[in-house]
Amino acid sequence: MIKAIREQFWYTRSFIKKYSTQVLIGTLATIFFAVLGNFLLSKLPKAKPSFRAGIIGQYTTNQLPQTILNLIDGGLTTFNENLEVIPNLSEKWEVDQTNNTYSFDLKPDLKWSDGTQVKLNDIKITIPGVSVEMAEPNKIKFKLPSKFSPFPSLLNFPLISSKGKVVGDFDIRIKQKSSGIVSQILMESPSEKIVFNFYSTASQAITAYKIGQIDLVLDIPTSQIDDLTSYGKLNKEVDLSQVVMVLFNQSDPNLKDKNTRQGIAYALKDKSFGETVALTTINPQSWGFNPLVKTYQHNYQRTKELISSPVTLELSTLPELLPIAEKFKDDIENDLIKINIKVVTNRPEQFQLFLTTFHIPVDPDQYQYWHSTQASNIGKTNDEKIDKLLEDGRTNFDQKARKLIYLDFQKTFSEELPALVLFHPSYFNLARKEAYFDIINTTKTSD
Repeated sequence: MIKAIREQFWYTRSFIKKYSTQVLIGTLATIFFAVLGNFLLSKLPKAKPSFRAGIIGQYTTNQLPQTILNLIDGGLTTFNENLEVIPNLSEKWEVDQTNNTYSFDLKPDLKWSDGTQVKLNDIKITIPGVSVEMAEPNKIKFKLPSKFSPFPSLLNFPLISSKGKVVGDFDIRIKQKSSGIVSQILMESPSEKIVFNFYSTASQAITAYKIGQIDLVLDIPTSQIDDLTSYGKLNKEVDLSQVVMVLFNQSDPNLKDKNTRQGIAYALKDKSFGETVALTTINPQSWGFNPLVKTYQHNYQRTKELISSPVTLELSTLPELLPIAEKFKDDIENDLIKINIKVVTNRPEQFQLFLTTFHIPVDPDQYQYWHSTQASNIGKTNDEKIDKLLEDGRTNFDQKARKLIYLDFQKTFSEELPALVLFHPSYFNLARKEAYFDIINTTKTSD
């Protein structure tokens, strides 16, 4: 045993003595190339963090999701925490009420996403019915056909150059279907890459998430989250920019009388349906919101006083709101009111009651939805005071005066009851990591 160890020692010593120079050179060379390799690797461009999100719904380039608009942040205007419109890429604006003209002064030294300077003749803006003039050196003028005080609130969409660039860090590429519906939006900056894939239904987006095609799904309805807790992090948000409501068709003989509509409101036991109760069709974060409106606490005695004879009504609903429609039916039916449910795939041309989600515009102006002359007034609301308030609200340029007008509008709306406002819906975001929620800047409120 000792002899074998000695022989091994002698062999090793002889090898080192004979090849010591080669061993030393080899060792030094290995160290040199290792250090050089690490240095060169540190100089190579690093892969950008890549993030993939799924958005539920169908959108066009003229109507992008608010999440993406928030990330781009490239409009002439934006909104503060009270949803007041304020300058963004513009320094200020002036209004010529006589000529119905808005003049916006651009901020200096703005740059497109490719780093080139923003020049007026590079900007492409097209608004139906509005004349747009680029007035050197840095002014954009909009001439409207009539007075319209909420106009600045419509200019939060991104400025786009003739080459399709936006102002800011992100370079944006949009893929569309032949129908014009957006299928994917790629947003890339020097430091990150975000891919938004669009899905028609929540189930399609959830499937894409489960098979690893996306890292986050936005705005999943509450009804779709039962088995998702094991797939990642869930973040609940209340969307104050939407209300679920029952729209009354006032051209229907059964619903033309305000007393009947109020009687139905008093018959409903719970308007929250487990969600955040809504009071009006204006965002409660808005400068124009009125919390002091008429509410309809359950009172069957008032229902009997207001509805003289039994009435059977058909409640139309989209499939995603069917669970709410069924709860509404169970909650409201009594000796005087019977409800039949009809599931529709699109907004119905004819209906009595329509359970729908109303997307609240940022500015309190709701002329197109409730004014008697508008085709988009699908409930056929026809009230002289509501008409007058809506007309005054969009032609008055004084913020304090406008606020008083919209406070009165909401009070009148709750009395005349063109629609029974129920609740602000909740949605869930599903992500593989908690940090992914911070990437998406939303305007909702976390629960």
